[in-house]
This record gives sequence, structure tokens and C-alpha cells, in this order.
Amino acid sequence: MYIFARYRFNWDEVKYSIYSTYSLVTHSIGTMFTISVFSKKLRADDSVLGMISTTSKVAGALVMAFARNDYEVYVAPLVEILNGTTMIALRSIASKLVSHQELGKVFSLFGVAETMMPLIFSPLYAKIYILTLHVLPGAVFLVSVLATLPALGIFIWFYYEHKEDAKQKRLEVPNVPSGPPENVESPQPTSA
Repeated sequence: MYIFARYRFNWDEVKYSIYSTYSLVTHSIGTMFTISVFSKKLRADDSVLGMISTTSKVAGALVMAFARNDYEVYVAPLVEILNGTTMIALRSIASKLVSHQELGKVFSLFGVAETMMPLIFSPLYAKIYILTLHVLPGAVFLVSVLATLPALGIFIWFYYEHKEDAKQKRLEVPNVPSGPPENVESPQPTSA
């Protein structure tokens, strides 16, 4: 991002640090808003939070990819403000899918994946940036869009699977006897 901003908009370290702080604050506000409103008050499903988050990420990356001036760059974090709940939604879904004994393994897998992503994507983004610098400097953000679309598809799939499971549970009617059970003797009155 810094190299992109420096080349495309002639930003120095001070301008970039101001933008970075602004982006971090909007990201934090968006995460708190999403958790408090969508999750707590509206009781939205975790997959819905994931869909909102990934859609916000895609929209923000598209704004950044085609930004022409400083103002449009500052709009991108506002468009991407709801992006902070992707990993929260994933962890919540995973915690509901595995047993309590397996949670440690799942969360350590998430930790390894989060650690490995910069090792994979940093060189990839650098190479794409160098190759597209004079054609479309924001092409790396389009790569982010392409990388986020499968996650959006997975959250949509989770949502429909959850709805199908809920529908099946509603259709299953428990066998509740309507009257007294057969073959059970009624209690005899006792004489005093």
C-alpha cells in the first residue's frame, strides 16, 4: 500500500501514516459496529457477518484499485469499514462445527494460516505490482478481489446450508403422545 500511495499519489511517510491511522480507526469502528449491531442486536448468522465483511472488502478494494486522487483513497476505508469480522465469523463457525476437544487444533490451524498468508501474498503482490505498475498501479487490489471472492462463495454456501439445517429441524416433529400411554395401569384409589 505504501509503495502504491507513494507512486500513484506522491505521498510521503507522514501522509501515509495519517492515512494508515485513519484506516485503522475506521476498521476498528466498523468491527465494533458489526459485532454490536448485526451480531448482538439483530442476531445475524455468522455466515451473514462473513458475507457482509467480504462484500465490504471487495467494494473497498475496487474503490482503491481505481482511485484517482487522495479523496477517493480516503473513501476506500469507509467503503471497507465492515471488513473486520471475516476472521471472527470464520472462528465462530468453526467453533460450532467441531467438538470442544478439537477447538485448540482448529484455532492453531487458523493461527498457522494467518502467519503463512504474508509469506505467500507479499511476494505475489510485489511481483504483480512491478508487472502492472505502468499499466494499472491498482491491479494488486483487483488480485485482492479475486482472492476474496472464494471466501464470499464459502460464506454464501454456509448460509444456505444453515438455512437448510434449520428448515429440516422445523420439519421434524417430535413424537409426543397425545393421551395417556397404553399398557399403563391407572392408579387405584386407596382406601383410608
